[in-house]
Amino acid sequence: MSSEWILDKNHLSYWLRQLRKEADLIGPLRKPGGDIVFESIERIHEIFLDLPALIPGPKEFLFPQYEKLFNKRDSKVEELSIKRKRVVFGVRSCDVSAVRLLDRFFLDRFEDPFYSNRRANTLLISIVCNNPEPTCFCAGIGTGPYLREDYDIQLTDLGERYLVQAASKQGIRAIKAYSFIFSKPTRTDYDDQFEVQLSAMARFQKRISLERVRSMIITGKVRDTFWEKVATRCFECGGCVYECPLCTCFTVIDRVFGDEIERARIWDACLFKGFTRLAGGVLPNERMVMRTKRWYYHKLVHYPEVIGSFGCVGCGRCTIVCPAKIDMATVAIKIKALADNEEKIIEQKE
Repeated sequence: MSSEWILDKNHLSYWLRQLRKEADLIGPLRKPGGDIVFESIERIHEIFLDLPALIPGPKEFLFPQYEKLFNKRDSKVEELSIKRKRVVFGVRSCDVSAVRLLDRFFLDRFEDPFYSNRRANTLLISIVCNNPEPTCFCAGIGTGPYLREDYDIQLTDLGERYLVQAASKQGIRAIKAYSFIFSKPTRTDYDDQFEVQLSAMARFQKRISLERVRSMIITGKVRDTFWEKVATRCFECGGCVYECPLCTCFTVIDRVFGDEIERARIWDACLFKGFTRLAGGVLPNERMVMRTKRWYYHKLVHYPEVIGSFGCVGCGRCTIVCPAKIDMATVAIKIKALADNEEKIIEQKE
């Protein structure tokens, strides 16, 4: 159950400045080349809120692309621990949904201490997507464009004001500490929120249900010839994996710098041939078709079995970044087409 307030947009910068006094403030900034990335905010007015679909998600602040695990110098081991408080502002709803799934992966069975420290000290402030992009399909998965639960703070843009909802203790605390700039919502505010949500849902150009796709795969109706066609188009660039807010593959490396040894983990990709290389150089999944098939099986079959949800939040990043157009949405649509054709054949026989 969330608590709700109204925040005048004129007071947003003040609120963020106060939060920055207690924690590092991270938000979307436009770089000189035009790219928009999440970085530490020094000037509040430079925050860019008209976010494109391809903007990197908050995963890198919880599970960094390059993360030192420990240093060893002169027979002494120094374990690294990150406990700095951070506020990540301007996150999309689908990315908050992705973080909830990352929590299950990193914390449920075997707690990852590095992820755990970062997660406990990170406050996420998300903004409802009023204008989903053509590549987005979170509405069909239930991960956006707005959230009903399991968020810290969620803002809905109502024009000159935000409807502010807080669902975690950390989020409620960040609002109540500055309650004098917040007010109680009125019936008009709730009516405007409903219209915003209804309008956002109507703007989606893609309506994809992964349940039917998963059923087709589990029942063996998607044959290897289909995956062969998908695999032959893959450039093995890893773009879909690195942009995905839910991919968690990593490898651990040791590096020597003089008398210092550093152990770190870095992002890896199950689509790369050497990802599961065994002793002696054996490659269990040398053929590209096996690696491609494994990625989709992991997202659509194994993720629901182990974590209880699909390994996809419909953010559409892989659609944008894949040069071969074999992204999750495109493949799901093609599998759905196979199901539709099968149903037509059955109807004709009857």
